[in-house]
Amino acid sequence: MSESIPSQPASARIYRFEPYHFSHHLPPDTRARLKEIFAHWNEAEKAEALVRDIIDQAPDTLGVRIVAYRFYFYRRRSLEAAHWALACIEWLSRRLGLPEDWREVRADMADFVHWHAFTRLWLQSLTAYAYNLARLGREAESLEALDKVEELDPSGKLGAPRLRQVFSGPRGDAGMLFPKAFENWRFVRQAASQRSEG
Repeated sequence: MSESIPSQPASARIYRFEPYHFSHHLPPDTRARLKEIFAHWNEAEKAEALVRDIIDQAPDTLGVRIVAYRFYFYRRRSLEAAHWALACIEWLSRRLGLPEDWREVRADMADFVHWHAFTRLWLQSLTAYAYNLARLGREAESLEALDKVEELDPSGKLGAPRLRQVFSGPRGDAGMLFPKAFENWRFVRQAASQRSEG
């Protein structure tokens, strides 16, 4: 089951996109299967098989792509999570009339200012893509994606400047780090002691 793409310009339809609750846009049996995924969360292979079934059932539905992203993100499988973040960008770009390549998107191509549902989701998906690339150690690509988020969200509502600090500074959190010069910063005293003993 796929969601049709309206033909009118994005500016004419943007207000019909607000708000967007992805779970309301899933086929009824897919919503029921979400409960089954949670019930089998501790059985990794079973849970993933259920997610794959949902994807096969409705691959062109934004809600399904969000389900897939969240599943792989919380499993800390960043390569798959990055793939599904891009899949969300792809779907949203078609709806908003944006270029297929997110690098080509400019601020005047859609309303990125007033925080409408689909433009917000587009920016969130690109931020998620950057986050997962950071976890994979793909620094240049991650920072390029963050550059685009900051370009389109200069007010910093999505926290891209803070993410840049986390990614690029000498300290970081949550396992989403590029290699740092001070990898043992959480154990500063121990590291200092080891240096003095050496």
